[in-house]
Amino acid sequence: MEITHREFLKTSTHTVHASTIVFYRDKPVLSWFGGSREGMPDCAVYIQADNRMFSIGEKDQMPRWNPILFVYNDKLFLFVKIGLFCDRWQTLIYDISGIFEDECNIDKIHPQILPAGLNGPVKTKIIPHHGILYCGSSVETMWDWSSYIESYEIRDNLFKIINRSSPLTVPKVSYVNEIYNRKMMSLGIIQPSLWVDKNDTMHAFFRSSRGLGKIYHSQKFSQSDNFWTNPSPTNFDNPNSGVDVVYMNDNLYLVHNPSEQNRYPLVISELDDQFNEKERLVIRENVEEKDVTYSIELSYPYMIEHDKKLHLAYTYGRSKIEYVEVSV
Repeated sequence: MEITHREFLKTSTHTVHASTIVFYRDKPVLSWFGGSREGMPDCAVYIQADNRMFSIGEKDQMPRWNPILFVYNDKLFLFVKIGLFCDRWQTLIYDISGIFEDECNIDKIHPQILPAGLNGPVKTKIIPHHGILYCGSSVETMWDWSSYIESYEIRDNLFKIINRSSPLTVPKVSYVNEIYNRKMMSLGIIQPSLWVDKNDTMHAFFRSSRGLGKIYHSQKFSQSDNFWTNPSPTNFDNPNSGVDVVYMNDNLYLVHNPSEQNRYPLVISELDDQFNEKERLVIRENVEEKDVTYSIELSYPYMIEHDKKLHLAYTYGRSKIEYVEVSV
């Protein structure tokens, strides 16, 4: 693996986070949310397409979160979460297929509203499989994190829910929080990142909360969308940070933070069928001191395959979004 291109996007807010990327009509489109701080009323979603910038939610003082871009049947969709906190999210879906047209006006697009309680893709990309669209979904509260796999089909240009799996959860454990120097309970696993292997089996890797410290894995083991194996820890450390995967040419690529405590460095690991690491590429070791304004994390990677390359967007220090191309 080799980095062939990298650039920081032109962002305009104090903090930025949760980027997403697709290629639409062979052009890159990226999105993220930004504002004074995550969850603040001024947090809006921003979209960069063909050297143009668009925004959703700059005027209504309701925080936006975790955009997800998705291309299907030559349509470009944008999933956006809106709400004061994760447990109050409502997911909106915008058809932004006209993003490259001069007269495109995002403010005039009326979004589809998913039924309350359905989050769709929370942080990672949608996986089409046998005509069904699978989303790694999850719900967070102050007391518990639970993951779900939601499946949809598109009818009349609208996303229709087909199924939501049973909760994918793990046992809670007690641990000592070093910051507060007191015992706490782990919360669980969230943000499934999905892939389908060469045997047509669907898998998921999960981010885990503090106290668990590992990336977790589950796989679908029957034709029914409800039946997934109990999530179990892998050998890969996880510091309560998002991960993503790409399965390409029978090879699995995992982008993650290989640490139990720190959201750095950020690396891509090529894995074999037993999840053993074959090769590792360091995207960045850390945030440069001159760039530290809010956080030192290299986090929330979103990775896709296009034109036989890996394309990655991630959060750099909560102050920038970096876009990286990797040849494999």
